[in-house]
Amino acid sequence: MKLVHNVIAAGGLLLAAMTANAQSVTSGSDAGSDAHATATAAVQVAQGGEATKQAQNLISPQEIPNIGMPMPAPNGMPPSERLGPLAGVGNWLENYGVNLGLVFTNGYFANPSTGISPGKSGNYGALFMSATIDLDKLIGLPNTQLNFTEAWNKPSHNTKGYLFQTGSAFTPFPVVPESLDLVKFTLSHDLFDRRLHLEYGRMNLTDNFMVTTMCSGCVVSTPAITLNAPGVTKSVWGARASWQFTNNTKLGLGVIEDNSSNWTATEGWNWGTSTRTGYIGVANVMHETNFMEQRLPTRYEVGVYHATAPYTDTLYNTDGTSQALNPTGTPLKHTGGTWGFYGQGRQVIWRDAESHGPVPRNVAVYGGAFITPGAGQSYPIEAYAGMEYGGFLANNPAALVGSTVRYIRLSNERSRYEQQARYSFTNMLSMMSGGALSTVNETVPQNTFTFDVHGQMGIAPGVLLQGFAQYFVHPNTSVLAQVSTSQSRSGWMLGAFLVIDIGRLSGLVKM
Repeated sequence: MKLVHNVIAAGGLLLAAMTANAQSVTSGSDAGSDAHATATAAVQVAQGGEATKQAQNLISPQEIPNIGMPMPAPNGMPPSERLGPLAGVGNWLENYGVNLGLVFTNGYFANPSTGISPGKSGNYGALFMSATIDLDKLIGLPNTQLNFTEAWNKPSHNTKGYLFQTGSAFTPFPVVPESLDLVKFTLSHDLFDRRLHLEYGRMNLTDNFMVTTMCSGCVVSTPAITLNAPGVTKSVWGARASWQFTNNTKLGLGVIEDNSSNWTATEGWNWGTSTRTGYIGVANVMHETNFMEQRLPTRYEVGVYHATAPYTDTLYNTDGTSQALNPTGTPLKHTGGTWGFYGQGRQVIWRDAESHGPVPRNVAVYGGAFITPGAGQSYPIEAYAGMEYGGFLANNPAALVGSTVRYIRLSNERSRYEQQARYSFTNMLSMMSGGALSTVNETVPQNTFTFDVHGQMGIAPGVLLQGFAQYFVHPNTSVLAQVSTSQSRSGWMLGAFLVIDIGRLSGLVKM
């Protein structure tokens, strides 16, 4: 069920889902105890995911017909029974250790006034099909699970071109050439009373690192534009481990291969390593409390990241000339790899003690920062902050509204590269046209922002709808700057995201 936790994170979730695909085109919690359902991510955003009658002292979730994602069970308790026409099939499979999942997601995005080419749109649909097999039940192999997830990337519209029409560091939309993707094919083990979790095989790191659940919309670009890491629908060879210190705090370590030539060009079943350029590693500590445990719950994640592959300087050649002005030169390589650190968190600052329903009315603030030092990096700082109000509908625990400010700082070298690349290209066009076309030599702002309002609502049991409106200020040209004739436009982007948990609706998955 972790699958759904990954795909529901926010209104801009599709950016995180397959986001690193874009950067590769343009540049040189655990399977068992940690597996949250779709509801978990949606409801956790409101910091009320574990509310019960004991916590509320008012009313239990069973006494209110929840609309949208079902409420997750309290810590240490299994999900409730299956409901739906396939409940019998789900129960029979579970007797043999097999648990299936089926989730449909659809993200629609439009940029009426921002980007390289305003007035365009893209649609990213995906059907996620998953299976978790308890090999102890099935064949007597203790403490071992087989985990499999495949994504069918339909319906789709403009998924190969939308990146190049939006084009800023805020919008690393995936280029989706494949209709099917292997998301996960791993073995995992839960040891020492399930405190130690090990997983290895074909995987990515989006499940447990740089998580996107601090708010409905807390999707960051750093994994794609800096680390070149695969998103949630892609997989490479990797392994991870986590140690559960307490019910609320755990330590994680994950390592995957840096092999974008493989995962950007295949459906995930080509397991060769000949194009591997290095490794990407992330270590983190995560802490989370809920309304049952704390009046004003807290959630945070702090971590470090490192990519061993050398990276290309964003501006200079080895002889000190500009790559934009001297494209025949040899780009400077930094052999020490990329490293950085990050922190993000969420704190409920107010709750209504008189509120009825499984999630009390509450106000939460959140924020995060991702810092990537190093000479020649393009984007040394990414940060966000915001506030959300949730729990205002007693029978709709997923409902919330909020607003977020995002910030990405371009390095001085990146700003100069984009300015010089545009100047070089437009100067060539001007000479070819005999001066009919103007040369563009405008300074590129280093400070870029987005301001958004967003919301989400359960529209039926097992169905969640999210939406956002964002205004971009000084977006840069992160793709194809060397053939651009003008800067990306400030303006509006709109989006909607639909999640349908077919597994829960059909009874294959427990409520």
